[in-house]
Amino acid sequence: MSGGAAREHEGGEALAFRGVRKSFSGRGETLRVLDGVDFAVEQGEFVSVVGPSGCGKSTLLNMAGGFESPDAGRVLAGGAEVGGPSPARGVVFQQYAIFPWLTVADNIAFGLRLGACTIPRSEHAAIVARYVDLMGLTGFERAYPKELSGGMRQRVAIARAYAPDPDVLLMDEPFAALDAQTREFMQELLHGTQLAERKTVLLITHSVEEAIFLSHRVVVMSARPAKVCEVVDVGIGMPRTAETRLTPEFIELRRHLEGVLRSQSSNLEKGTAA
Repeated sequence: MSGGAAREHEGGEALAFRGVRKSFSGRGETLRVLDGVDFAVEQGEFVSVVGPSGCGKSTLLNMAGGFESPDAGRVLAGGAEVGGPSPARGVVFQQYAIFPWLTVADNIAFGLRLGACTIPRSEHAAIVARYVDLMGLTGFERAYPKELSGGMRQRVAIARAYAPDPDVLLMDEPFAALDAQTREFMQELLHGTQLAERKTVLLITHSVEEAIFLSHRVVVMSARPAKVCEVVDVGIGMPRTAETRLTPEFIELRRHLEGVLRSQSSNLEKGTAA
């Protein structure tokens, strides 16, 4: 289905990590980062990964994107081994990775114009218009990135990732550089877009509140060398609003996850994993 039309949850694994291990070497030492990571993201599911700083969350996302390979284990997308980057997996980075010489509309259309994209050219303008509208960018189609705020630039980056209709979206701390108010606004905007699009999303974040607000499930990583120490279902109804953050269910889940993370961060400082 092209153009990001809404999808129903189809079931089945869109992305999976099976016994993934990864180490990095430097200065004569080897640092073991991931030690047997196992979890999957179902089609149409939004899953967030949280964990102590330095536990390998971004490394997992880079493997899913095909930018790095595991030392052992397997990373699967749609049941096939990930062997490198693919237009089937869109990526939104922490920094505003949009082209300064292209307008908002041309940045959003960039992936549509690549040879790997199979969406007919006749549909491109309508797709760009759809994401301009969804991202609240109407009136800025001809603006350049230097004329936009940080939040608006990240909206362009998200729209560009959605536009070619990838099977999976990978997001690495996309709102980390934003102020608190803009970050909450962007979370709500992304949540609304996700309800309309029903994409499969893997989000890396340091924010427990962000993970709960956006996700169907939250994967909690242990201290390094990291494994999955807990997977939590977010049993909070959708759509979610600013008021959702104030409900007892949300507050209790945040309390639980923050407690788990404090425990794992303590283990990291001691050089041990639970």
